[in-house]
Amino acid sequence: MNLDLNSQRGPKRSAQLVLWVGLLLGAAIPRIIGAFLLPNEEGDPYAYAQAVAMMRTAIVDGTFTIGELFGFWLPLYQFICALISAVVGHPLYVAKLFSAFCGAVMCLLVFSLSLRLTGDRIIAFIAFLLIALNPIHVMYSAFSMSDVPHALLVMCSLYFAINNRWVVAASFAAAGGLMRPESWLFIALLPVLQWALHRRVSVMAFLLTVSAPLLWIYISWAATGNALEYFDVRRDYIRELLAADPGLADLSLTHVLANLKTLMYSTGPAVLIACTIAVWLLVKRICREGNNRASELTPVIITAAYFFSSLGFLLLAYFTKNQPSIFARYCLVLFALGLPVAAWTTFASRMWKPAWALSLSALVIALCLWQFTVQLRDGAAFVRSVSQKRIVANYLKERFESVSNLKVFCDDDTIKTLTGIPADRFVGTSSSPRDSKSFLESLKERRVEYIVYELRNGSPAVSLFRDLGEERLNDMFQLVASTNMELRLYRTSF
Repeated sequence: MNLDLNSQRGPKRSAQLVLWVGLLLGAAIPRIIGAFLLPNEEGDPYAYAQAVAMMRTAIVDGTFTIGELFGFWLPLYQFICALISAVVGHPLYVAKLFSAFCGAVMCLLVFSLSLRLTGDRIIAFIAFLLIALNPIHVMYSAFSMSDVPHALLVMCSLYFAINNRWVVAASFAAAGGLMRPESWLFIALLPVLQWALHRRVSVMAFLLTVSAPLLWIYISWAATGNALEYFDVRRDYIRELLAADPGLADLSLTHVLANLKTLMYSTGPAVLIACTIAVWLLVKRICREGNNRASELTPVIITAAYFFSSLGFLLLAYFTKNQPSIFARYCLVLFALGLPVAAWTTFASRMWKPAWALSLSALVIALCLWQFTVQLRDGAAFVRSVSQKRIVANYLKERFESVSNLKVFCDDDTIKTLTGIPADRFVGTSSSPRDSKSFLESLKERRVEYIVYELRNGSPAVSLFRDLGEERLNDMFQLVASTNMELRLYRTSF
């Protein structure tokens, strides 16, 4: 009889292995392809990649100190990528591929958590597909940024909290707290959940979550001599950002709705609606059945708590202007946390009247299709934008091969990276005077041969071209490559 049981377990385990490998490949392949073929989004991803490269250099040279960890962003993502690239090289691709790997594993956790909450493999598989094929999630998983790796750590924390392993859950929350400050909310959330559900609090779990900000304060002190330097830098950044663009401080209805639209766009209207319904269903069942059967709902309660606490933290940061804008990437963790709750709501609706259950299913399907269509459109627009930047980058790359002392004015990090030209051959807005006359003189003094013109707020090139007028502009600058009116490459004639 034991032999029969063992013979049955073998095929079962093989089928499970095939399932998980298939899911992993299905999630990983588009993200890995994106990591190799898509350059980073303009802005923060290149700053992260630069931080990784600097840490890697210090590690390889043997000069690394704890002060190297200090910067504008918390250091764990950059440090992990620096360690890997110290062995294999290619810090930019390591940072992108590490993010892609984290995005793929997160898709598996969405499947696992959805299966745990519903017991329905079909619903869990649909939840997996919604995140595995989500255009925005795929795209940001291919960028060298901490958002997706941080979201994975939050999902891991949730997984172990559901399984009543609070110390392990706190360990992942602490790791998340060394990657992004959003995870500091778990210092309060985990003890509250543990007490509410089990009438006890793990001291070890609490100390682990607290260790993340304490360690960061120590790193700040070791690097700068000021334990609160990070908070000062962050405060100054927000102040300068709001001074440069006062509209960001505007809490008018139009501005607020625009940011809430971004939240809806990335988190998904279906997820937000389903999670709201889930809270109503949970309250209703707990009030009706009491604490005797409430334990059956514990996984759903914990997942919903993770979702709404993360949502609340983001909204609090926005409305207090500690985060002037809500970006789509900030909501990726909400999308991942909300999908298992949405799966549970869909499963629970089977107990409703058929008409109500059918209406909810139709609404969820329609909203998911809308979200996918809109994000796919925006993803295609990003790919088109990249192809236009490649035209400019390829022209400069070919020119640099014959003129090694080439100098270019360019503010676009994507174009700089695509050219392969050394960073010291570029000048930008940060190192240039702002008034048109002084800017023009600086271009001549530095012998800048090419200008990448983009419609950017605060760019001295935009002001110069406007002040010169069309006739003088054509005399001093020759248009050599143009993809659209907002992205052009000029060669200087002086």
